[in-house]
Amino acid sequence: MGKMHKFLTGAIVLSSTLLLTACGGSSDKKEATKDADGNIVMTVGQQTQPNSKLPEGDTYANNAYRRLIKKELGVDIQSAFEANGDDYTRQVSLAIASGDIPDMMVVSHDEMVELANNDLIADLTDVYDKYASDTIKDIYKSFDDVQIDSAKIDGKIMALPGTANDFGPNLVWIRQDWVDGLGIKLDKDGNHAITLDELKSTAKAFKDQDAGKTGKTQGLAFANWLTSDSHGGSGYTATAIFNSFGSYPKNYIENSSGKLEYGSNTKETKASLSYVKELFDEGILDNQFGTRTYDDINAMMINGELGIIPGPWHLPDWALVQAKTANPNATFTPYAIESEDGKVNGVSKPGVGGYVVVSKSFSNPEKVVEMFNLLFDKVANSKDMEKEYPEIYAYAQQAVDGSVKPVNIEFFKNLSEIEDAVTASEAAEGKTSIDDISQFTVQNNAKKIKAYLDDPTGADPTDWSVYASRLLAVDGVMDGVRQEGIYNEVKPFTTFDTIKASDRNGAQISKLEEETFIKYVTGEESLNNFDKYVSDWNSQGGKAILEEMQKLADK
Repeated sequence: MGKMHKFLTGAIVLSSTLLLTACGGSSDKKEATKDADGNIVMTVGQQTQPNSKLPEGDTYANNAYRRLIKKELGVDIQSAFEANGDDYTRQVSLAIASGDIPDMMVVSHDEMVELANNDLIADLTDVYDKYASDTIKDIYKSFDDVQIDSAKIDGKIMALPGTANDFGPNLVWIRQDWVDGLGIKLDKDGNHAITLDELKSTAKAFKDQDAGKTGKTQGLAFANWLTSDSHGGSGYTATAIFNSFGSYPKNYIENSSGKLEYGSNTKETKASLSYVKELFDEGILDNQFGTRTYDDINAMMINGELGIIPGPWHLPDWALVQAKTANPNATFTPYAIESEDGKVNGVSKPGVGGYVVVSKSFSNPEKVVEMFNLLFDKVANSKDMEKEYPEIYAYAQQAVDGSVKPVNIEFFKNLSEIEDAVTASEAAEGKTSIDDISQFTVQNNAKKIKAYLDDPTGADPTDWSVYASRLLAVDGVMDGVRQEGIYNEVKPFTTFDTIKASDRNGAQISKLEEETFIKYVTGEESLNNFDKYVSDWNSQGGKAILEEMQKLADK
């Protein structure tokens, strides 16, 4: 996956203060600039991806989305700048510092606040109320308006936020071809979850019997940060293991006394670390834990050195598909990990995938809302995209990256991934008709799943990835544990406000946590010192963060 501009999806904002040289924006809108054909010119800060898969001849500056917007809305979108990852962040910072921002761009929450405080962006309250379609408003409402409320300053809507929901449980993906080859039986009760004992014995068998036939097969390998605060960031981490102990690292959880506590500092986390240390001591966990990079582990997965890959439901779409392409016989089955009492624990929380802001000087801010209606309502819900929007349809067939849209954000209803995956899976399995699916993306997924089911050996790896992510992971596990009634959904405290104490010390205590946990697992430091780590975390800034967050929670 390409590096992306970092937007808020977790419990706290780690912001950087921007030095503004401008004294504020002009209060007067400029007269609309028009191209030779009379279209309104709108400049954008365009976030790109290294592998966009754009067809030959198309570019970020000239592609199907921009052509459609010009045709439907009379808006000629032109790039003020194009950049990827950290370069995009720098371009945004430069634009803000100069006081000369594009007509539209995607920014973080802190950047939105800085822009508003310096009078550089438009109040979108009235144009949103007047022009946003019912579908757009309903998408925000499905999250109880969490995202749109986070874009308000003094009650005014200062941006149109993307939507994101982070819902569990976290998963482990296990090489099914290795399981079958060794005669291992997993999930005998069919509840879509395995026990820690099953995880450990399977990992041990994979390594001891060199299931990958590479001479390098490992039981497990984890990234050196060990845990994540979200489902989406759980790739190559032990987060699912920690959750099974009732530990929710890097999240702020309300304890039994009604006060917030940091999930990495609990007795459940200490028990989780003890289990992971056992894996390391017994040689089941990679003996280079702590020094392996994320890319190292990814390469091990592709090369057939790993048969248990922790990660989110969409891991097949961008990671496991690489292993499937390298070895067509490779297949993976996802499982949740259950606790001792047979429950599956996971964290669920709303997030924001960036804020679309509009320059205060842009003459037609309603065009941005109309663009949302077009892209995220009319096109997304087209009943016959091939006929109505043939170029967009062609992009979907070629898996063109969503970043080629003028705004690189996700925009969907809360938990729609589960509903959509169930719909696509049932249609692919013949329980319903694919032709009756009204939403193009869901129908397209159903066709890909069916293509794999009809011909598993001859199907394209991308067909398998959709089958694995939607049918096996979302329909099978994510929805399955809910239908079984065994899912324990934990909702941590989430705020979109800047935590000043975190700005000061967040990086320091995150480093303390990561380095100390590596030492615990490898035995360089005794777990008997866990209370000392908690004390150090508090004294080095953690206590101040907790106190500041508690004040917000008390509101």
